[in-house]
Amino acid sequence: MKFKLSIFLLLVSGAALAQPKQNSPYSRYGIGDPVNQFFAAQAGFGGQTAAFHDPFHLNLLNPASYAHLRATTLDVGLFAKNSTYKSDKSSLNTWSGNLGYLALGFPLRSPINEVLDRNKSPWKFGMGMALTPNSLVGYNVETRDTLPDLGAVENTFEGNGGTYRFTWSNAVRYKRTALGVNLGWIFGKNTFENETIFGDGLTWGDSFPTFHNNYRDDIRMNGFVWNLGLQHDFVLKYAENDKETPTRWITLGVTGEASHDITSTADRIFLRSRGRLSNGQYQNADTLLLESGVQRTITLPATFSVGLQYVIANKLRVGGQYRYEGWSSFKNEARPDDATYRNTSAVSVGVEYIPDYSSYNKYLKRVRLRAGGYFRQDPRVIKGEDLNDTGLTLGLGFPLILPRQQTSFVNAALEVGKLGAGSTVEEMYYRITVGFTLNDNSWFYKRRFE
Repeated sequence: MKFKLSIFLLLVSGAALAQPKQNSPYSRYGIGDPVNQFFAAQAGFGGQTAAFHDPFHLNLLNPASYAHLRATTLDVGLFAKNSTYKSDKSSLNTWSGNLGYLALGFPLRSPINEVLDRNKSPWKFGMGMALTPNSLVGYNVETRDTLPDLGAVENTFEGNGGTYRFTWSNAVRYKRTALGVNLGWIFGKNTFENETIFGDGLTWGDSFPTFHNNYRDDIRMNGFVWNLGLQHDFVLKYAENDKETPTRWITLGVTGEASHDITSTADRIFLRSRGRLSNGQYQNADTLLLESGVQRTITLPATFSVGLQYVIANKLRVGGQYRYEGWSSFKNEARPDDATYRNTSAVSVGVEYIPDYSSYNKYLKRVRLRAGGYFRQDPRVIKGEDLNDTGLTLGLGFPLILPRQQTSFVNAALEVGKLGAGSTVEEMYYRITVGFTLNDNSWFYKRRFE
């Protein structure tokens, strides 16, 4: 156990240093593009999380699901994303990708001991930890204009960074009802830099244009966040030889959180110069603004989700989910922008099907097949244009039998969607997520010697 925990902590340390990269013009607004917190197993059928629970898979967004775990689960995900941005005048294709998530969850009592002790309690407890990207900033945009008095004007807007979320999950279940809480810490840094070059030197090729304006803003963020989750199973049918084991049920899941205030610390500098030399230094630079350690508040929105899933054990899972986020209360005192923010709704549906869970000699019949779709409103309203995100998903869950007969999985999901259809800049994207789910039910096992 200590060996596995050491590997987990090592991976967490490495993940904290590896910020995923992207090039999205929308990420200059707010604290960046929000990152979905669901894992590959849920991504394959629309990203449903409110009512999802599984004995061998983690579900970070509804902490109540941790009380259903029957094995210690290590979940690691990688992603790759291809985006094509189109406007009336140009288009851009970019690739991005990196570590998508890292999570560990476990029941607080070994299921092996429950069987050996013949003491099956109606109470179940689960716990977990996770590190995930929370938002991403990455863009590089250039514009050129010609003004009557100043001649050519070139603007360069560049940003990078993002935030992470560390989450500690706790859950308790009594019979068919589970309650959980996520306690989290958001932290990270965003860097925004704007450069404006004035003067006819841009047009006629002079050694230096009239002057440069350079503005740089480094914003560090951190703060405490939390959310609650509830799940209840309405059992429709039990196993014939075991009246305590359900084989068919409907799960109702609810999650919610209030708005959160997190702290930002900003360093700002505004330079004006005659130009930039070949070594990167500015010529005859004047410092017009210099601020360091300015603290302000960022208010994140309240959210609410509700979902239903109909489940036939080891055969079928089908459901839908609705999510609401109150982004009209979002405030960013650290860096106000020209976007407005609206309250948003999101709807997702999906299905998971297993042809034959217990097939012995036909592996493909044990593969989990997933499909789904979603419609999500983006909270950012840019120059009066609403942004909506619509897409379809496909997923596969490949079971693996590891030493000591531990069932684990490789989960793959494909999301195909479009953000901002009909707006000034449309994004068509393909996102592939691959997750590795490793299970071990020997944690907390109490060995006995007679």
